[in-house]
Amino acid sequence: MKIDGIGGQLNAPQIGGTKAEGVGGSSFGDTMKKAITDVNDLQTSADQMATKLASGDAVEIHQAMIAMQKASTALQFTLAIRNKIIDAYHEVMRTSV
Repeated sequence: MKIDGIGGQLNAPQIGGTKAEGVGGSSFGDTMKKAITDVNDLQTSADQMATKLASGDAVEIHQAMIAMQKASTALQFTLAIRNKIIDAYHEVMRTSV
């Protein structure tokens, strides 16, 4: 099925295969694993910066604070996504068939 758009023709997304794949070609599970790994890397980096700062190593305070804020924001965002997924799951389970 082709859809005429402003910039030309667009093809409808293809659905098939054994895995549910999105536009990028990776599954939802793979995307979530990568996101959690990225959040973990940010947490580890922030912990290392805080340890260096506390031990008196040559670390600039603003760099350490930025790393800690990035890790905090990423964790809060991940928890918000988790809560939305759980809410969606509960909503599906409440649906009568």
